[in-house]
Amino acid sequence: MLEKNLIGFSQKEEYLPKDFDEFNSVNRLRQLFLNLSNNILDSYCHFSKYEQRKLSNYQLESAFSYKIKNLLPTSFIKVQNKNNRHFKFCINSTKIINNYLNPNKKTSLFISNKQLLPIAKLISICFTNNNLQLLIDKHLLFHEFVLKKIKKLHIDKTVIDLGDSICIKSKDFVGLKIYTSWKDIEVKKPNIKDELKGAIKSIKKGEYFQIYLAYPKNNEFTKQIPVYVDELKNEEYQIKAIPYSLRSIIKNN
Repeated sequence: MLEKNLIGFSQKEEYLPKDFDEFNSVNRLRQLFLNLSNNILDSYCHFSKYEQRKLSNYQLESAFSYKIKNLLPTSFIKVQNKNNRHFKFCINSTKIINNYLNPNKKTSLFISNKQLLPIAKLISICFTNNNLQLLIDKHLLFHEFVLKKIKKLHIDKTVIDLGDSICIKSKDFVGLKIYTSWKDIEVKKPNIKDELKGAIKSIKKGEYFQIYLAYPKNNEFTKQIPVYVDELKNEEYQIKAIPYSLRSIIKNN
C-alpha cells in the first residue's frame, strides 16, 4: 500500500492530492505537481510555465518522458578516438542514460561526458526497475513552496530553513518561526497537534514568541485562526494557523 503522504506517479498510475481550493480537476492537480516538483528537482529538471500548462493534459509519466527526451541532445555523442583529450568520459551518466534508452541490451548506444549529468540525475531519480516512477512526500513539496515564497517576500531579512520549520530574522526583528504541513484543515476541528508541540517547545525555550502554522488554503480554511494554549497562559506569545494559497500556480500560468 502506498504511503498516503506520497504524491506523483508510478508508470500509468497517478497519485494526486484530493481536490481542494481551485485545484478541482486532474489537469490542475497535475499542473500543481509539475510546479511543486520544480522546487525539489530544479538543479536538473525545471518545467517552464508553458510546459506545466501543456503537459498537464497528459499523464505525469508522459510529462517526465517528454522532459527526459527534451533534455537529451539531438544527436548522440560518439568517441571517435579513445585518446581524444577534448572529450572527458563520464562512466556514471553513460551507464544511467544507456540503461534508460536500451534497458534490455548490454551494448552502449550512448557515450556521455559530465555535461549530461543533469539528465542522468533526472533519469536516476525517476527510472526504477525499467519503469518511470516519481513519488515525493507532499509535506516536503509544500515546505519548499512556502520557503521559496518567503525568501522572495522577505529579501531584506535572513530566512533559514530548519527542515521541519522556517525562521525569519533581521537585526530589527526578534524573529518569526513557521511550521509547514500539507493537511486539509477543518476550521471547527483542526488537526494541528504535531506542529503545535514544536511551537510550544520553541516558546518555552524562549527561542520564538511569534509562530505560524502554515497549511494549504482550502474552501473552508480561508482565514487565520488564533491558537491559544493553556500551558502557555503565563507566557507572552502568538500562535496562528495560516492558510497558504497555492492558487498562484494556476494564475501565473
